[in-house]
Amino acid sequence: MGIVFGLLAMIGFGFSTAVAQVPVKSLGTLRVVFFRGIFASSMLFLGVLFFWDECIFSPAYILLALAISLVGYVGLVMFYKALKVGHIGVVTPIANSSVVFTVLFSVLFFAESLGFVQVFSIALIVSGIVLISVDFRHLRNSCIFDKSSGVVYALATCLLWGGAFFLFKIPASVLGPILSSFVIEAGNMIYSGMSIKFSGKGFDFPCTKNMKYIFFVALFGALGILAFNYGVGVADVSIVAALTFANPLVAAVYARVVYKEKLSGLQYFAMGLILLGIVLISYF
Repeated sequence: MGIVFGLLAMIGFGFSTAVAQVPVKSLGTLRVVFFRGIFASSMLFLGVLFFWDECIFSPAYILLALAISLVGYVGLVMFYKALKVGHIGVVTPIANSSVVFTVLFSVLFFAESLGFVQVFSIALIVSGIVLISVDFRHLRNSCIFDKSSGVVYALATCLLWGGAFFLFKIPASVLGPILSSFVIEAGNMIYSGMSIKFSGKGFDFPCTKNMKYIFFVALFGALGILAFNYGVGVADVSIVAALTFANPLVAAVYARVVYKEKLSGLQYFAMGLILLGIVLISYF
């Protein structure tokens, strides 16, 4: 079941990322995250009501979940900052390598043990994640230690996301996956709303077209975090995270089908590595 939930998280986050491209371009990051948070937390709140018996209301762990949500939110802000000042082909593979830290933290602090095949499978998935989004032309032309390259922000994202997804297991194991997911998404809404308020930007309601996209961004995002929290409850964080962070595979397929973006031979090879890693980690 951990494999199933990991794959569902991969699909959810993959589609959420791909669909977000349209509203982010016209509305900006903060407004999309804010309205996404309203939809996602509302959906998950309905889940809390329907599965009330599965939820354990602990004020201490709710506050902990909000704190972890803040870590993930800051990572998201850093990621979009990296995209704003740097090249996608440079910063995206760095940010998506967060799974390395998630696995490392899980092995060190949760005492998870991985066999050779599992380590090899995760290595294949990580390699595929990097190769599917890397652009070597931009990489060669980037000054790694210059803030204008976006690499510093991408590295911050990598560390913050790696830590956040590693820590999600703690509140999820006490509050339950549904309540924990709701608190995390509500936190994203609160933090983005505060950022909009303090920045002096307005809370203008998006047009119908953008609102439609935001709804699906929220729907798939809620599916992603819910599946991840269920997954880490029945399997090692290392395994579930490796599958979850393979979501660029879904985003790439979506971009190819919907946006008619052409994929290079390297990207098809990267997709093959991810799929091979998924197969190995699922059956061995």
